[in-house]
Amino acid sequence: MVQFDWQIVETAEYSHDTEPSFVTLTTRSYLTITGHAPNRTRDPEFQAKADVVKAVAAKISKGPGAGIMIDRYRSYRPYPLQAVWSGGDTIDDRHDFKLWVKQPLFVKSEYAKQALTQLNLGELGDQVAFENLAEGTEIQSFSATPLTNSSQAVQTLTDAVSELGLEQVHQDSHREVYIDGYGPDVAALLRFEIDPAVGKIDAGRMAVN
Repeated sequence: MVQFDWQIVETAEYSHDTEPSFVTLTTRSYLTITGHAPNRTRDPEFQAKADVVKAVAAKISKGPGAGIMIDRYRSYRPYPLQAVWSGGDTIDDRHDFKLWVKQPLFVKSEYAKQALTQLNLGELGDQVAFENLAEGTEIQSFSATPLTNSSQAVQTLTDAVSELGLEQVHQDSHREVYIDGYGPDVAALLRFEIDPAVGKIDAGRMAVN
């Protein structure tokens, strides 16, 4: 049994709710890799790079059991894969991606390097980075079906942004969090980054981490 499970502890941040909610996510450490996928989550490049970054995250999560002597280690469930898609005006047109996998606070860059050395993933492994990043403030809605321009989650968030007088920070990108796993046809938690100083944000539906 793991000591920390995001599926239990961070349910507001990783929500299956279709009703809009908000998250403010401060700077944390992430494993990242970038790519271009004309067929989005069906694309072989997306699949290959997702497999690589998740393999590194899984190796780190084993800690001492994998020979990675992490200071103040406690067992945990590896965080889900997420992707920032960009490069087009609509979701269907956004083919450039950056994959993120969040790491616990006690995971440092040297542990990622150890995991990469053990796994020996070749050229793709060389593309994995360890970065400190902040998501900022986002509005989110869960989609039980793969995201397209016509998905209900897209309309839900678009309507909420308009009705609440919110302002999207980036009109040409969005985030997808694959909380139920990733693959060719996956459900996703959709997030739009918004300016926290503009409009009416429901503080009662805000998760801060």
